[in-house]
Amino acid sequence: MSFESGRKFGFYASLINIILPIIAIAGGVALIFSIIAASATRIANGSVAPTFSIFGGFIIFITAILSVGIASFIMFMYAMYGLSNYYTEPSIFKNVLYAFILSIISGAVIFASEFTVIIATIGRISQTSTPSTVVPVIISYVVVIVVALVFGIVNGVLYMRAFNKLKEKSGVDNFGTAGLLYVVGIIIPLVGWIAWIFAYLGFRQLQPSSTESPTMCYPTQPPSVNMQTKRCPNCGTDNYGDASYCRTCGNPL
Repeated sequence: MSFESGRKFGFYASLINIILPIIAIAGGVALIFSIIAASATRIANGSVAPTFSIFGGFIIFITAILSVGIASFIMFMYAMYGLSNYYTEPSIFKNVLYAFILSIISGAVIFASEFTVIIATIGRISQTSTPSTVVPVIISYVVVIVVALVFGIVNGVLYMRAFNKLKEKSGVDNFGTAGLLYVVGIIIPLVGWIAWIFAYLGFRQLQPSSTESPTMCYPTQPPSVNMQTKRCPNCGTDNYGDASYCRTCGNPL
């Protein structure tokens, strides 16, 4: 994988992560208003049948958003893998890979915890509705939120470490800013969205590193025809009259 392909994949992945939340919010608001308008129309007409076309559109919209989000994440992983190889710094990709694995584990743990809390809540409500059952339910939800927050912070730190290594190797400061904002974005989502703006700028500014040191060329001026010269018996080069060695082959004159 070349440097340029890694840079482009990172650039486009960051751009998608900037645009996608805007589209998701705008589309969600539009769908909500569509559902409200359709419900009002049905009520006015005396019909209570649900509008399956709206809910079908909502499912298609959510599926499209998730698909594009997964595609952008794969592009980002691919970009970090390529840049990790280019800079010969395995930790750039490894931190992102660990964050991906942690996301899967945390998602499973949070889903299982949430499912358990919901089942326990339904059981408590069906048995009794006294206020004493409310406190354990609230504590259970708080525990789930805290667990999700801890997993999110660890995930954000891994991303920050990957961005910091990329900053160190590339010299682009925007990657360091993106990593820091990504961690803060675990608590404040808007800051996490801004982090992708800095990542986008970082990939845009990324340039291949120059590993070749410039060589200085010192042109050798041949002796003037008016000066006394010595011809090298080895290679036939004209040398200055006071030269002891040939300027071309180094043979003694």
